[in-house]
Amino acid sequence: MRRDGCTDVEVFGGHGGDRGVDITARTADGRSVAVQCKNFAPFRHVLSGEMQKFLGASKVLHQADVALYVATCAFTREALAIAAQGGVTAVHRGLLEAWSAGVQLQVLRSF
Repeated sequence: MRRDGCTDVEVFGGHGGDRGVDITARTADGRSVAVQCKNFAPFRHVLSGEMQKFLGASKVLHQADVALYVATCAFTREALAIAAQGGVTAVHRGLLEAWSAGVQLQVLRSF
């Protein structure tokens, strides 16, 4: 995230008081970011209920302008539909690998 211009990056993951978000930050143009990170087995999928929970945490509790759900697996069709409707960017394993290799996430780019 810092490589892509984000500032005020704070990592909360693993702590009981993270309020459903593992990382918060600000984009280069000042938008607030909330990130959920899941290290799941490649054969598992992020389910719709997990996406719904993050959508509420990112948008309601954290008032995030940008919400990223990052997972080392795929998302179910319903989870992707909820993400699209709620404005969450779903970052699956392949996109995560590209991002890690240096490709900037479109949603983090400045307007």
